[in-house]
Amino acid sequence: MRQVRQRARTGSRRATGALACAGALAALQGCYETLPMQQGVAPVAERVQLTLNDQGRLGLGGKLGPSVDKVEGSVLQVGSDAYDVSVSAVVQIGGARSLWNGERVSVQKEYVSGYAVKRLSRARTTLLVGGVTAGMLAFILTKDLLLGGGGVEPPASTEPGPLMLRGAP
Repeated sequence: MRQVRQRARTGSRRATGALACAGALAALQGCYETLPMQQGVAPVAERVQLTLNDQGRLGLGGKLGPSVDKVEGSVLQVGSDAYDVSVSAVVQIGGARSLWNGERVSVQKEYVSGYAVKRLSRARTTLLVGGVTAGMLAFILTKDLLLGGGGVEPPASTEPGPLMLRGAP
């Protein structure tokens, strides 16, 4: 019985940890903002979202997959006719998103109809940090962890209980 309870607690802890990680990732993603689409040459060493035209979807279909709408990643180098991008994600026309691990892909400039810069939003990040700090402080104060916590347990009684007999060891 004890093992069953211990397994249940371990499973519950794992689920709580997984939910916390998923929440943190979602919150972190929310800290980014995408600036309006721009024309011209995308900046080097910036996180960008390249929007492909029809020619780009056809030309990059073999590398990125069918129906690609946007390529997200960091511009590593800008050549005279192409961008070298460390791809972090690909977004399909229907909105499906697949994550990549920084694979280097060359995207011809003629395949791109525009780009948007993705950057960390100071306002969203400040709100997130403030919310997390307030949540942690509330948790600490409600669990009495700040001053060594847990409360004081009453001393064990030396009086005999209903099942104890006087003089019994």
